[in-house]
Amino acid sequence: MLKEVGANAIARSEAVETYALCTQLRSNLAASLFTSLPDDRQIVVLDMGMAMAATVDLFSQFKSKLLFVDLYSEPFIADIGDDASHSELVLQFRRGLGLEQHMIIDICLFWDFFNYLDGRLLKAFAEALKPNVGRYTRGFGLGVLNARCQLPHSCYGLMSDSSLTQCPRDGEPMPVYPHSQRDLNDFLGYLEIDKSRLMADGRVEYLLAWHDPEEPALQPIF
Repeated sequence: MLKEVGANAIARSEAVETYALCTQLRSNLAASLFTSLPDDRQIVVLDMGMAMAATVDLFSQFKSKLLFVDLYSEPFIADIGDDASHSELVLQFRRGLGLEQHMIIDICLFWDFFNYLDGRLLKAFAEALKPNVGRYTRGFGLGVLNARCQLPHSCYGLMSDSSLTQCPRDGEPMPVYPHSQRDLNDFLGYLEIDKSRLMADGRVEYLLAWHDPEEPALQPIF
């Protein structure tokens, strides 16, 4: 479901009691999202999660258009059928994203969304998003190295270029599909992991950048 929020809007999607349970996380890569932003037009930010106040407050400092698309509970993700074809899944994702055809995204905040998609869904999502990704698009994501690492059932916001906010997410946790960096690069295709850093709790943060298929891929660390 897409929710568009103006740069000067205030997002209060979390209950007060839930917001009080939020924690702050340090990020070593978020600053890289801001290194190649255009200064002659409005920037477009796609957030694959809830409309968090921290994100809205941060981007109110920019001339920006914020798009919040929370697909975590979409039926076609939670109850995917084995008979669904790749083209059908791509169409479902395009409908869910609801993005304008010629709009190019500058920053994609994927958060932990990739961890809830198996390889088939991840490939379909990547194809659905591709028309809206350009050479200077940057993405940010969170992952786990293996199934032994815990992935909190959370939603996230961007507080600054060096800190995130993590808040409890309502509802039942979804199955988790840990992906190696090599697998993520293969599934995403035109995006690849440009940098990765291990976080204090054992999770990994990723910076993603455009990848030209004719150029050799970067060697993943994990």
